[in-house]
Amino acid sequence: MPTQTAFRTVLAVALAAFVAGCLAAAANAQAPAPAAPARTLVSVGTGTIKVAPKDRTSNASIAAAVEAAETKALPAALADARDEATKLASAAGVTLGPLVSLSNTATGTSGFFVGPYYPTTGPFGPGKFCGNVRTRSVTVGKDGKRHLGRVRTHRTCRIPSVVQRSVQLTFALG
Repeated sequence: MPTQTAFRTVLAVALAAFVAGCLAAAANAQAPAPAAPARTLVSVGTGTIKVAPKDRTSNASIAAAVEAAETKALPAALADARDEATKLASAAGVTLGPLVSLSNTATGTSGFFVGPYYPTTGPFGPGKFCGNVRTRSVTVGKDGKRHLGRVRTHRTCRIPSVVQRSVQLTFALG
């Protein structure tokens, strides 16, 4: 059985290690951050690419077309933001310095009737653009009441019209 002196020794060593670790963490946390430029210019760019699948009835073709559009939209958004920053700097009579920060956001606009996440997730689940839809016809009888027809299930594919990406660039001013 350990003696009380051995227990105190182990406790003192553990406490010393803990304090040393805390002091090292505090020293690292207090390291000065790199200085941010005094003057910056922020520019936002958007890249919008049309989705054009080879086969409008194939989920794999639609998913590949969406992926290709997303791949093309990001460089287009970067070019748009850089062009906008150049125009803003020229109009303000300043020169652009180095790029300080970059923010990338997938906006996913794909038409007027769909939600914000339609292109990346798909209306039938992640990456699923084709699926079964249930519909029911409704007729109004001579008595003025609505009469429901039978339920019909059919397969459909919903293709986003465009994929859109947005970026925000922050430049130091020269």
